[in-house]
Amino acid sequence: MGKALVVTSIDGLATVECGIASVVHWFFEEIDAIVEKVPRLLRQDWSLYAISPRIDAACSDFSPRVHALVSSACAEHGGEFLWAEVDDPSSLRAVWSLGDPRRWERMCASVAGQVRALAERHDQVTVLAHGIMLAPLRDCLRDLDRVQIVFVPHTLGPVFQDQVVSDRAVFEKRGFDAMAEFAQDRIGCIGPYFEEILRTGYGRTSAQLAPFVNGIPAGSFRFPAEVPAARRREHLERAGVPLDKRLVFSWGRCAWQKGFDALIPAWSDFRERSSDDWHCVLLMPQEVSAPEYVALLDEQLAHVPSGSCTVIRRFDPLLPYYLLREEALEIVVFASRFEGAPLSLLETLRFGSPGLRIAWHDIPSLAQFLQGAGPTFRFGSLERADMVESLLRARDSEGVTLPESRVQSFADNTARGLRDVLRWWT
Repeated sequence: MGKALVVTSIDGLATVECGIASVVHWFFEEIDAIVEKVPRLLRQDWSLYAISPRIDAACSDFSPRVHALVSSACAEHGGEFLWAEVDDPSSLRAVWSLGDPRRWERMCASVAGQVRALAERHDQVTVLAHGIMLAPLRDCLRDLDRVQIVFVPHTLGPVFQDQVVSDRAVFEKRGFDAMAEFAQDRIGCIGPYFEEILRTGYGRTSAQLAPFVNGIPAGSFRFPAEVPAARRREHLERAGVPLDKRLVFSWGRCAWQKGFDALIPAWSDFRERSSDDWHCVLLMPQEVSAPEYVALLDEQLAHVPSGSCTVIRRFDPLLPYYLLREEALEIVVFASRFEGAPLSLLETLRFGSPGLRIAWHDIPSLAQFLQGAGPTFRFGSLERADMVESLLRARDSEGVTLPESRVQSFADNTARGLRDVLRWWT
């Protein structure tokens, strides 16, 4: 019957909306490199599966490219792409149903049903699960000891004080308590900051944790190596990025977490104290954003100096990579209120041009990658004065070089985690 290695996620199997998506589709893009580093995958009979909440292929959130690459990787390794039914597959917003834990329950139960079916066909099943809606997966599979659950949290209750904090706390407790009853189950750690919280805040032991530290892949359609500069610039100009300006860039899902509401007023003040050739680019996809938060940002944007800001409201998977390599980009800003192990920062450290300066909010999840890395421009709070002072220091510090990249390989880090959890396979 062999073994089954399963990845299930709320994003990244057929959609690309947030950081989870990157980690998930990179797994399938890098699977061959990962396998080479995991002895059990080299010598045992196993198959690869993906289980995604169903999303309507006709909706704009569906990514044919990601769905195809995930499906192809599964087929090449003897498995298949599987859908889990949801209440409403019409959009990613409907699938996620933020604020409706009853739909979360039904999504998790649907995914559990697919895992249960795979367990009937395989001796042992290891499931890598991503997304808070899937945290209680073990609670739905208490009768299946030949299933191993590895839940990889990209958010944690004590850190992510957002609109679903109470639902997250309930789902975390239910899932983590159930997993603690099964010696083979693990919680994946995406970085040292979350590992410390899981140990001290959740009381988890080393035996209950596994290292799945975020890294950057060697190859991905998101990071095409051989793209002529002219083609990169054409792509950026089509998106409205003025490459004849001195650029400030910030990006992430359009959510209170990311601090755009703090950055936009700070940008207005910075621009008033700088020359007209400075321009801000905000990539903040809004497909699942709270309407009231979008309205707040629109009100703020109405008061920035005219023509000084480009706002891109749908995710563009190539834009950050292309823009980070341009000399016109001088400052990148990370204004998040909370993070786990932000991929946007790792991408900046890996791909940023040599003269790029980093202005950042001093929170532990950013500091874990930046402390001691070299000259950067920290702001201690999201107060407007603190942020403006940091931006002005960055502006006036020409000649500062990007901190030396200490970003690790995605394949290496993922293989390390799999070597740990797959010791359970017999």
